Amino acid sequence: MEENVLAPSDYLSIVNRRKWAILVPFLVIVLIAGAFALLMPSVYKATSTILIEQREIPAEYVTSSMTTYAEQRIQSINQRVLTSARLLELIDQFDLYPDLRKKKTIEEIIAAMREEIVLEPVNVEIADRRSGRTATATIAFTLSYEGEDPKKVQQVANTITSLFLQEDLKVRKEQASSTFE
Repeated sequence: MEENVLAPSDYLSIVNRRKWAILVPFLVIVLIAGAFALLMPSVYKATSTILIEQREIPAEYVTSSMTTYAEQRIQSINQRVLTSARLLELIDQFDLYPDLRKKKTIEEIIAAMREEIVLEPVNVEIADRRSGRTATATIAFTLSYEGEDPKKVQQVANTITSLFLQEDLKVRKEQASSTFE
């Protein structure tokens, strides 16, 4: 029984015979991908990273009034800031979703905006000083907003970030005054 060993020239002749079967699908795929990329609307994303600072007074001197975990506080503030009324104010203030306003209800537009606002915690692995075990800690969170107009996206992201910071300050003041009392 004889073994067929193909030389490099044999491979070239195979490719040469099948060149149209290789070239046509490649060109069709490239053309479809290029048309898709050109026809899709541009989507811009603005992201803010907010650092969670530790308290400045050592725990030995004052017991903390901040007993909740960072992620719970972030979600609490998120629920206070991203209410339907506030989102509707932002939609009106920045004239967002003009096309959707003609077709959909206010609730559907607010739901669409909520989907475009992403809140993600930034976690790191740290070693506990007392036990020596590693634990995951939230040290910051990112707040992102996506849309089709880059200027509006940036303005909306900045406004939402400002609302988060204002709400956090308000909560801290309330907790400090209740601790003082």
